[in-house]
Amino acid sequence: MSKNQELSIKVDGVDVIGEIIYRSEADIAIRITKPYQGLTNRCHIPYFSRPIHSFLTDYGDKMAENLLKYLYELGWYMEKNRIFIKLQFSLHFYDENFSNWESQDRFFNNTFPFIVPVGTREEVIEMLKG
Repeated sequence: MSKNQELSIKVDGVDVIGEIIYRSEADIAIRITKPYQGLTNRCHIPYFSRPIHSFLTDYGDKMAENLLKYLYELGWYMEKNRIFIKLQFSLHFYDENFSNWESQDRFFNNTFPFIVPVGTREEVIEMLKG
């Protein structure tokens, strides 16, 4: 795999398509394009682990698939729990101050049954604002 290469996996019988938008020895970033859009996820390998792992190898291919699967699961959860998420969103951001880290932490910790990475949080907030 290389940068901007399409990636396709099946999750629970659903075709999930994304693309690698950045890839180096230490970093990888994925964008989902089907069945959801607007979400990205990334991962970093610290310098002391690079002699063991690199995203330019098969390890990177597997990580890309795992990141894409996570984005699918996040999109699926948001679709299936849209009303609950919108209610939580309005409760935690009633003043429309989306940059408040404490409000963001409370919102994500109380709304999602899994961790939403910081970079992906901004995209989720943008999707919910729109």
